[in-house]
Amino acid sequence: MTEKLTTIAPDILKDARQLYQVQRSTTSKPTKVENLDKVWEVLNAIRDDGGRDFSLAEVGRRLEKIGGPKTQSLRNAQGVHYREIITAYAGAVSGATRYIAKNKSNVEQVLDLITDPSMRATLRVALDDAKRLKVVNDNLHAAFKSLQVGATLPPQTGVETPLKLSTPSPEPENLPPRLLNALRKGIDPARVAQQGLRVGEDGSIETEQGDKLFPPAFVVAIQFVLDHSSKA
Repeated sequence: MTEKLTTIAPDILKDARQLYQVQRSTTSKPTKVENLDKVWEVLNAIRDDGGRDFSLAEVGRRLEKIGGPKTQSLRNAQGVHYREIITAYAGAVSGATRYIAKNKSNVEQVLDLITDPSMRATLRVALDDAKRLKVVNDNLHAAFKSLQVGATLPPQTGVETPLKLSTPSPEPENLPPRLLNALRKGIDPARVAQQGLRVGEDGSIETEQGDKLFPPAFVVAIQFVLDHSSKA
């Protein structure tokens, strides 16, 4: 006979609940007991709503609606017990005790939940780099899509050899200066290097690890367009 094993989920609120119950049992003021109950009620309500904002401003706003202590009461010296419970509860459910602007993106709100300043700064730098690479990628794709290049490139082989363009026919269309400038910046070696990329020997744009962001002959094709557009 096989016994059925039952898995019991850990009580993540154990410490916060114990702190709340200790504070509740050691106070002799009925009003304080009532306010502690309301604080706990609000914290549970935020969690049930799927919220992550356990800042004093948000908790105080909700407390005022049910007749609990105001935000200022949470901030002053007498509100230390409330703050301890709020902090313990927020930590248990991975919430934030700092104000989270509702107009921020989901990514920014997640960053606000990270309390370690060095980790938050590292992630923000990585996100900024990703945004810059996306801008470069989008600009190059938009500019390249607008081109009508009448050039044929020699077929690629397993051996990397210098690329040569055959005689073009017909001439490429004149491009607006804005697009030409985007193309020129997009393949500038110094600018490419600033984004953590490099121009490959086969004319591709690749990462430092060798992953090709743009295919072989891409840079050669762009340079061909720039050269012939300037002559048009």
